[in-house]
Amino acid sequence: MKPFDDYPGGGTTLIGPVTGANCRYEYGLKFMKKTGQTRCAYCELDLAANYHNWLTMALDHVVPQSVCRKMGVPAEWQEDCANKVLACAACNSFDNRYKPAAEEAAPLTVQAFLALRDKVFAERKNRILDRHRRERDFFDRRPWHNG
Repeated sequence: MKPFDDYPGGGTTLIGPVTGANCRYEYGLKFMKKTGQTRCAYCELDLAANYHNWLTMALDHVVPQSVCRKMGVPAEWQEDCANKVLACAACNSFDNRYKPAAEEAAPLTVQAFLALRDKVFAERKNRILDRHRRERDFFDRRPWHNG
């Protein structure tokens, strides 16, 4: 299941942008109200469950702005909430320099862009979860202990 399935229109249409200068007080909060999402789309951390989680909230472009610009994707599509997901700070930082594995054809319709979004989301989610596993392995070795 993709987070977009629960967006207005089932993630198959543009749903409008959100604006503001701060994720927790403005654009992220507006996004939560618009989509009903409260969890990190990648690791499913509930960002509204407690204060610590709330502080880690970020709003992630699924198809990154740099990729959209390179492909000539209209700004309206790239900034729409349909191309965004909530993310915790860790997941947002793990794959924030995403580049498509292969040359993708520039989407010419909203539907083609949303299909690209779904493909990129699946690829990024797998990469992010793999990074979580590697980070967990490193953490579990307790490298800060002597010996």
